[in-house]
Amino acid sequence: MSNTSQTPKVVSLTPAVFHLPEKVNAVSRSYGENPIVPRGPKFKPVLDRVRHGLVAALGADQDYEAILLTGSGSTAIAAVLGSCLRPSERLLVIRNGAYGDRIFEFSRAIGQTVIDYELPYGHRPDLAKVEALLADADAVAMVHGGTSTCTLNPVAEVGAIAKRLGKKLLMDGISSLYVEPIDLAAWNVAAVMGSCNKGLHSHPNMTAAIVRKDLLADMATFPSRTPNLELYKTWKSQVAGAHPYTIDPMSVLQVDAALSALADEGGVAGRHAIYQARCDILRPGYERLGLVIARFPEQPLQSIGTMLEIPQGTSYNALADRLANTVVDGHVFEIYSAQGKLSDRYFRLFHMGDYPLEAYRIFLRALASSLG
Repeated sequence: MSNTSQTPKVVSLTPAVFHLPEKVNAVSRSYGENPIVPRGPKFKPVLDRVRHGLVAALGADQDYEAILLTGSGSTAIAAVLGSCLRPSERLLVIRNGAYGDRIFEFSRAIGQTVIDYELPYGHRPDLAKVEALLADADAVAMVHGGTSTCTLNPVAEVGAIAKRLGKKLLMDGISSLYVEPIDLAAWNVAAVMGSCNKGLHSHPNMTAAIVRKDLLADMATFPSRTPNLELYKTWKSQVAGAHPYTIDPMSVLQVDAALSALADEGGVAGRHAIYQARCDILRPGYERLGLVIARFPEQPLQSIGTMLEIPQGTSYNALADRLANTVVDGHVFEIYSAQGKLSDRYFRLFHMGDYPLEAYRIFLRALASSLG
């Protein structure tokens, strides 16, 4: 199976950096010949198209606005927490993974009063407890797709509780947008911490917050707390075709190309089907190799990847080294460790990006060789 006569193709099985659609890659090759001035007349049509496209792809263009930001998903977390809450509001943070921890950390850093509902990683929140805690809060924040455990949290159920109690729901959708079925309006989501990377397949240097229009109107009276991440100020500027700070037009064009590639695949439903086809190859393959998939009661697995127990007789570092350096059918593979509290027991295999199904069949052969 090994072949070292040619440079191998590197397949990234990580959620951060992976191969992107050709339409996205083409932008960076051509942009130097045709740059766009960020405050010039050619920028507004692109900005308008992308902002509308981000919400239209989710079926949310009637009720929500998208706001583009330079940065990664963590930038969107900081922007939503610092812009969509009044300083006096009490925020219930549901955290059962590394990114719930991040929401908690960021909330404390900006001085928000936090009601902390901490659970072991991967454990499903108790909805009765959520309702009891939310009765004493003004808003709730939680992660939808928990990449630290490769599970989905019950955002729809928490959203129903928040609606019944008249509370705001802030959702981290960084690893679930554009690849998992989501109904923002039905779930009563007030604001989304988003990403233009992950499920949208653009570069990780541009992100987005998605805010319900009624909340956006209220935010006009909120004090500024995150100076270059003020969503209301940025939205007003972007509606006029500009940006209050520096923004990279090439990155905006790459997001535009990523939205076009998403449409080519049949939108979110089409991309979800592609990811499920990958799951259908990989998860039975892992089990045939004797690997144990991490599963948590009543917590569905994400479409983007799988967390597995580190098999006896090896270590994550040894396995990652073998996969990255052993060429199988012209391919080598980069994998991902687990995070924090789980890193001594688990590792994670993501199947994100623009790869054919055959790449995953080859990976299973490489994994079998590395384990053997």
